[in-house]
Amino acid sequence: MPRGGFNSKTMQVTFLLSVALFLATMLPCWSSRWPVKAIAFNQSSQSREETLSITLEEAINLALEANRNLIRSASGVESQRLSLSSVESQFDFKILPSTNMAFEEGYESIRGGIALEKKFGLGPRASVSPTIERSDGDDLEKNYVGRTSFRLDMPLLRGLGRTVNLDGVRSSEFSVRTSERSLYLSRVNTVIDTVSSVYNVIEQRELVRLYESQAQRLRGHAETAKIREKVGLATPIDVYRAEIRLKDAEDSLTRAREDFRDAEDALKLILALPLERRVKVSAPLEHEPVSIDLNDAVEIAFDNRVELEQAKDQIREAERKSRVSKHNLLPQLDIAMNYERYGSSDDVSRSLEFDEDRWTIGLVSTTDWARTSEKAAYGQSLIDIRTARIDLEARQDEITREVRRQLDALRRAEERIEIREDQIRQAEGKLALARVKFNHGMANNFDVIEAETELQRGRVDLLSVKREYIVGTYNMRAVLGTLVER
Repeated sequence: MPRGGFNSKTMQVTFLLSVALFLATMLPCWSSRWPVKAIAFNQSSQSREETLSITLEEAINLALEANRNLIRSASGVESQRLSLSSVESQFDFKILPSTNMAFEEGYESIRGGIALEKKFGLGPRASVSPTIERSDGDDLEKNYVGRTSFRLDMPLLRGLGRTVNLDGVRSSEFSVRTSERSLYLSRVNTVIDTVSSVYNVIEQRELVRLYESQAQRLRGHAETAKIREKVGLATPIDVYRAEIRLKDAEDSLTRAREDFRDAEDALKLILALPLERRVKVSAPLEHEPVSIDLNDAVEIAFDNRVELEQAKDQIREAERKSRVSKHNLLPQLDIAMNYERYGSSDDVSRSLEFDEDRWTIGLVSTTDWARTSEKAAYGQSLIDIRTARIDLEARQDEITREVRRQLDALRRAEERIEIREDQIRQAEGKLALARVKFNHGMANNFDVIEAETELQRGRVDLLSVKREYIVGTYNMRAVLGTLVER
C-alpha cells in the first residue's frame, strides 16, 4: 500500500469519529422533540433543595415563631387560661332547666321548671325557681300546682368574704402567671439556643474552609517533597513528614464536615425546618467588649429577672393561702331563707295565680368541733410562707452568682482573644521566616509545616474563643433579664 494510504485501523477510527459527530449533531434535535422527564425531576429536586439564606436576627424570629417547645409552652398557657375561665364560671348567672316525671301504679306526676341562680363573691347564693307540676291518680282528679321560689343562702362565719370564696379564682390566676413566666423563660432559652447553634454552624463552616486550605497546602508540600527527592534536594523523611501531616489534615477535615452537618441539623430542629432543607446562616463575628460594673449588673438583674418576680409572687400566694386557712378555722354557720308563692287547682291558669305564700328561715351548721384538719392546714400554710421567703433569698444569691460568673467568663474570653491574636501574629512571622529559609535551601520542610500547623491551630482557637465570647454576651443579657422583651 502506498505511504499515507488508508489501512484497516485508520478506517475504524474514521468510522467511530463519524458516528460520534452524527450523535453530537442529532442530540439537540432529539432533546427538543422529546422533553426528557429527568429535566423536570432535576427542577423539582432543585426546588426542594433551594437554599434558605437567613441572618441571625431572622433565625431568632423564626425560632420564636416556629420552635416546637415554645408552641408546647404556649399551649400550656392557653390551657391554664381555660382553667381560669372554668373556675370563674361558678360566679356566672346560671339558667338551669329541670324536669321530673314519676309513674307508679295508679299515680303519675310530671313537673317542669327553670332555676335562675347567682353566686356572689362575698359568699351568698341566690336563686329564683318557677315550676309547675301536674299530678294524676285513680282516686284523684287532675291537680296543678304552680310555684315560684326565692331562696337565699348566706354564710355568717366560715365562707363569708372574698378571701375564701375567690380562692379558686386566685389560685388559677397564679397558675396563669406562672405559666406565662415559664413561657417567657422558654423564649429566652430558645434565643440562647438559636444564637449558639447559628454561631456553631458558622464556626464549623469556617473550620471546614480552614482545613480544606490546610489540606491543599500540605498536598502541595507532599508533591514538592517528592519532586525534590527525585533530584536529590530532599530526603524520604521530608516526604513522609508531609504525607503524615496531610493525613492528619484530611482526618480533621472529615471530622469538621461531620460536625458541620450535625450543627446544621441541630439548628434546623430549633427552627422546626425539614432536615433535608439547605440552610445558609450569616452572623457578624465582630465583638464589642462588655464593660459593666458587678454591682450595677446585679441591680439590673434584680430588677428584671423573672425568677425573682415569680419568687415574690410565690410569697404573696402563700400568704393569701394562709389567710384562707386561717379563715377556715371559723365554725360554719349559714342562714337559709326561702320564700314561695304558689297556687293549686285543677285548672292550669288558676294554679298560676300564686294566691298563697310560705316563708322559711333556718340556721345550718355542720362543723367539726375540734377542727383538727383545719388547724393543721393553717400550720402548714405558715411553713409554706417561710419556705417561700427562703427560696427568694436563695434565688437572689443564685442570680448574684450567675452574674459574677458570666462577667468573669467574658473577661477571660477577652484575655484569650488577645492571647490568640498575638499567637497568630507570631505564627505568621515564624511561617514567613521558615519559607525564606526553605526557599534558600537553609532548612527543610519541617519548619514550614510546623509553622503552618501552629498558625492553623491559632486560627482555630481564635475562632472558637470569638464564638464563645459572642454567645457569652447573649448569655450575659439573659442573666441580666434583658435579652427578650416581655
